[in-house]
Amino acid sequence: MERPQRDKVHGFERQARLASLKGETLEVQPDMAGVLADYLRESLAVAEDQAWYWTEQWQAGERESEADLAAGRFQVFESMEDLIQDLAWPE
Repeated sequence: MERPQRDKVHGFERQARLASLKGETLEVQPDMAGVLADYLRESLAVAEDQAWYWTEQWQAGERESEADLAAGRFQVFESMEDLIQDLAWPE
């Protein structure tokens, strides 16, 4: 998306947040609807190649990793060689 259109989207986003805070309704003009549709189409196209990250299986692993970090269940290695040695990988 070109910079002027992206600026329009961000400007509209600011207007929408302000309207929401005030409890007001924000009307979308036809020209803005097209810009928003283009923005969403591009955003979703980029997100498709990262959909794996949002699968339940991957998110469960993320939660498990975060819990391990929070509980201190991790090791710090001085070098990649030290990590490989700890994993008992063949060299």
